[in-house]
Amino acid sequence: MDIIALSDDLRRKIWRVIRELEDRKIFIHSELLPVHLRGRTIQLPLIITLTVLNALVARGSMLLYGGYGGGKTTLVKVLGRLLTSLSISDIEASIVRAHPQLTEEKIVGRLHVGKLLRDGEEKVVWRNFIESFWKIIDEINRLSPSAQDAIFSILSEGIAKYFDGVYVTREYVFYATINPRDIGSYPLGLPLLDRFGMAVPISMPMYDEMVDITEFPDDKLHEFDDSMIPTILSKDELIVIWNLASRINLEDDAKLFISALIREFSACIRTPKELGTFIESAESICRGCHFNTETSICNKTYTPLSVRAGKDLVRYSKALAWLLGTNSVSPNIVFAIAPFVIWHRVHLSPRFVEKFHDNKFIAVKHLVDIAFRDFIKRMPLYRGFLKLEHGNLDLHLVDELKKSSASDLIVATDLYPIASQIINSNYLEIVKDLVNAIKLNDDKKINLILLRANDELPSNLRGRLVRLFETLVKKNRRIFLMALDDLPRLRNELISIIPKLNEVINKTPVKPRVEKIKFNSTYISMHFTGSSKGAPLIIEVYGLGKTKEISDKLSKILNEVHPSADRGDKKNSV
Repeated sequence: MDIIALSDDLRRKIWRVIRELEDRKIFIHSELLPVHLRGRTIQLPLIITLTVLNALVARGSMLLYGGYGGGKTTLVKVLGRLLTSLSISDIEASIVRAHPQLTEEKIVGRLHVGKLLRDGEEKVVWRNFIESFWKIIDEINRLSPSAQDAIFSILSEGIAKYFDGVYVTREYVFYATINPRDIGSYPLGLPLLDRFGMAVPISMPMYDEMVDITEFPDDKLHEFDDSMIPTILSKDELIVIWNLASRINLEDDAKLFISALIREFSACIRTPKELGTFIESAESICRGCHFNTETSICNKTYTPLSVRAGKDLVRYSKALAWLLGTNSVSPNIVFAIAPFVIWHRVHLSPRFVEKFHDNKFIAVKHLVDIAFRDFIKRMPLYRGFLKLEHGNLDLHLVDELKKSSASDLIVATDLYPIASQIINSNYLEIVKDLVNAIKLNDDKKINLILLRANDELPSNLRGRLVRLFETLVKKNRRIFLMALDDLPRLRNELISIIPKLNEVINKTPVKPRVEKIKFNSTYISMHFTGSSKGAPLIIEVYGLGKTKEISDKLSKILNEVHPSADRGDKKNSV
């Protein structure tokens, strides 16, 4: 099995889905999503691309934010048919049509009356929406606060609860439409909004698009049915894509930009925004602060971005990189996705939003532009800081950080304090010893160095040292691919190489997951991408000690079955 060929085949199918949606004019919208990639700009259909992208990540959740009658619900219904092979009628049967009187019972489940009366047993009969893989809520803002709580539980924990019943729903794709102009609606709180990975503002079609709409067949006479919409992927194939996309590498600069974005929207030199006091007292808190300038971001964002926002930036950026066929996520890919991941999660300064005619999305997009510009300017400092983390002392860098901290909030709150802590501790000496021990493949010495770090370094620097250690040992990693149905016949041979593998193989049922095994100084990750017969099983091996010997034996066994099973190091992996 060739993981690159598999990925290419699935990617072609996704592009076919996008073309089907465009050719059939399922959703007409001319706005484009520009992505700067390898010196050129790729223009993607904005709404369709982002809606598809939401299905390419595990438990993707999206808000389609716009006026009624624009075709949002029809788009995600047809997309469900294309991507999962579910029938339109099954998708329709699971849709929640929100209204203020809709109770939790009508969304989640009900008690089995017969069981209750006859046996006194509280058995829950779960609703179609809960059991469905493809979840849609139409006009979610019409749900009452108590009904919204049921949705919150699904999005935050992947479970639904009713009486003593618990339904685990960890594999799904979730879409919710929202019409802000509806008078019978309830506001969505920031905690619930934060559970949505992306939110896409949708405007009405333009003049020439309206002309196209007039040519449509009368949908009152010709409704969409299964005969009109092809099936291109299955649910199992979609889950394999989740796993393939999650394995795309983040470039170091992309990691830095994601961190910078979260901090730009969250940092304050005077008070933690997490406490909530900033919403009430922002003007008094900012008054007199030298970071309170026209181009600052800190004084325009009243609530911080959550760690969840950072994770979603990673997930959707990887999905976009996979869709575009790139081997890694660049800062430009993150930049393209960022406004849609951020804008619905933050509370902004009313005065600032007024400058954009109360268009919150455009206001946040402007702030992302500023953050990206500041990130580029700050790049030499970031790179110097990374060298410092790796044990290379540069006193000139420390001076530059100190100077920049007077005008750059991120340098003042993050980079300069940590750099000062590094040079005023034993960190640099310990890192140098660690790097040398790794080069010598000296397990005993490495363990002693890590024990020394526990004694001599504060917790935040110990964390940096451990992350650096993992980065360094992963440089020798090798990635192998096999089909899940090959596992039974190779079981004994694989266990002879990796004794602890037996515990992993015996786990049932097989479901998408990552199992990690530590065998002496060797680290092994087994990435199960699904339970279907042809689902790929990705094995990653890295570490010290006998890691090379184990990798060579594994390569020999798997290559006898699949000559291309050994994908080499991370540069060749997907």
